[in-house]
Amino acid sequence: MIYHAEEWQDEIGNWDCGDVSNLAKNSNAWYHGARILGITPAAFIKKLIEDFKPDDFYHSSDYSFCCWSWKSQSQMRKYKNWINATARAAKYEV
Repeated sequence: MIYHAEEWQDEIGNWDCGDVSNLAKNSNAWYHGARILGITPAAFIKKLIEDFKPDDFYHSSDYSFCCWSWKSQSQMRKYKNWINATARAAKYEV
């Protein structure tokens, strides 16, 4: 199944997106973006922050877990639409 991010609003009103098609198999793991692009996880995080400017970005001390969100649905959709189109073009499966 090709990676496909969906969107939702969390309990505090921020907008999130990710592939929730098979959470038991880590379909929403944060590192899929790096793999879709064929770049390092660090380069992906840099691109995410510089190009899509999430309002919140959290990570564990070793970066094994990362998450981000936006206050604006339209800002989140710029990332969601872009990552979905990129995943389709790369035929990236989860």
